[in-house]
Amino acid sequence: MAARDELERTAPMRLNHRICPTGEAVVDLDGDLDILSADVAVHYVTDVIDRHLGPVTVNLTALAFCDARGLTALVRMAGYAERKGCPFRLASLSPRLIKIMRITRLDRRFLTSQASALDGDGCVRTLTPGQARKANQST
Repeated sequence: MAARDELERTAPMRLNHRICPTGEAVVDLDGDLDILSADVAVHYVTDVIDRHLGPVTVNLTALAFCDARGLTALVRMAGYAERKGCPFRLASLSPRLIKIMRITRLDRRFLTSQASALDGDGCVRTLTPGQARKANQST
């Protein structure tokens, strides 16, 4: 009964995407990326990769929670993009997620590439090396 109550309290993952004027697809992950939503999120992002055939950025601005299954989902998305020859990056990681990635050494996979942030239109802008260093040091 307690597990069922917990399941009902869990906020669903909301997914959407847009194509920016630069041609880049931005996928918004909103909610919890966890054992309940990871497979759905991977399916959604891989579908965007297949259909778009251009750079894909996953926007984590509204990501409230990410567990081990969620981290695995991000790795699966990146691996799929790599196999398809699709540039892939994460944008707007929270300090908490950056810390988890450092602990698990996923920072070497995700944070060593160019850092990204979203502009006012929700499209990606690449941070200069100084801006990226400052963003990473603030965590």
